[in-house]
Amino acid sequence: MRATFEAWVDSHQDQIIAETQKILRIPSVNEPESVGEGAPFGKPCADALEHTLALCAALGMRTENFGGYAGHAEFGPEDAPEMVAMLGHLDVVPVGSEWTKEPFGAEIEGDWLFARGASDDKGPTYAALFGAKAVLDSGLPLTRRVRLIFGCDEESGWECMRHYFEVAQQPKPDLAFTPDAGFPLYYAEKGSFTLTATKPIGESLVATFSSGLRPNMVPDEAEVVLIGAPDRLAYIAKTLKRKRTFKVTDEGDKALRIWAKGKASHGASPQKGINAAQKLAEALFDLFPEPWLSELVERCACDGSGIGIAGKDEITGPLTCNVGIVTVLDGTLSMTFNVRYPATWDESVLERAQASLTSDGWTITELHHTAPLYVPQDAEPVRTLLKVYRDHTGDRSKPLTMGGRTYATTVAPNGVAFGAGMKGDPEVAHRPDEKFSITRLLFCAKLYADALYQLANC
Repeated sequence: MRATFEAWVDSHQDQIIAETQKILRIPSVNEPESVGEGAPFGKPCADALEHTLALCAALGMRTENFGGYAGHAEFGPEDAPEMVAMLGHLDVVPVGSEWTKEPFGAEIEGDWLFARGASDDKGPTYAALFGAKAVLDSGLPLTRRVRLIFGCDEESGWECMRHYFEVAQQPKPDLAFTPDAGFPLYYAEKGSFTLTATKPIGESLVATFSSGLRPNMVPDEAEVVLIGAPDRLAYIAKTLKRKRTFKVTDEGDKALRIWAKGKASHGASPQKGINAAQKLAEALFDLFPEPWLSELVERCACDGSGIGIAGKDEITGPLTCNVGIVTVLDGTLSMTFNVRYPATWDESVLERAQASLTSDGWTITELHHTAPLYVPQDAEPVRTLLKVYRDHTGDRSKPLTMGGRTYATTVAPNGVAFGAGMKGDPEVAHRPDEKFSITRLLFCAKLYADALYQLANC
């Protein structure tokens, strides 16, 4: 069977690359201004879903669109009571700054395909899509149905999967994987929650403060507008202009705009980035020590100590906390925390985080939670997927755990994250000039074909 799938992929390389480029050219960032019927996350995300389902239909699969939230493509025996699935997402994080390539150009340079979403998660998802097509065209018998589930809100609020499984009441697969992490596979994922809280700042030089695009991205830019006495603003401007990572512009006699540069990183690894909001608040506090600035800096602690929840377990390691969005408007500070907590912890961590804030005058305005994932290493689908990976690579590495959050948690305990990153890959997700190897794209198509076939018959 493996040779059959590999031969199919080899003979369809041009099609696989071209179709992957097409989906990468759709700028499927969540776009509130174009939300409408059939486009709950905006037109670009709806376009990506419609395009993908149309492709799957043209490839001979049964498809269904669930109001633009999510969709699926399926093949195999329609009367089979059991189903295996791949879950991939078609939405992407905002582009951000410092790109040297066209973010939605899908340019090829050497072995690399450049675009926002190339590695997270359109490239791997399309590798699985064409792996599925290889299985379909093989004509080999399947005991279970094979379903490809596509979501459109993974990078924001996960309303896509909530709608798919809870509102549309679609059945959860019996075995599944998502190609949204790394190899060999991840059998445990931290629990996560995103919490937004607000608090009045009192009288302040700060008129507005803005930093961050998404809760799960370390903000790489922050901007503040100060209003005050000209001599005081002149002193602040003179001090910050000496520092390379700050830019200062006058906005009139009594206003000053300051911009700070940080370093972007995925929200699951905030310690690898430099939070621009925290950096700017720290610099401002040194110049005019307003208490809320100090609190902002402390609350941004990457280990969660800023909201009273630092800790770790033996399976998934330490808790991480990313403050992804910070604003001040009309005298109110708003902070959005994206927390990844150890897989063996219970939901009391949410209560502790909220108590740390509300006891100090904060108001919780929004809270979204996803429970942890843990699949024993001797259980399915870990057993089959690990064998497939080892057969294809010869790599005997042990399965992993992570702080990132994938669609596998929505089908727990029946799914895991399986690819498409490998040890030694550059860290490109959520960063400028995101890219995906064409060699990896084709390798994954072959491997995912084998994985879907083996899961459908194990």
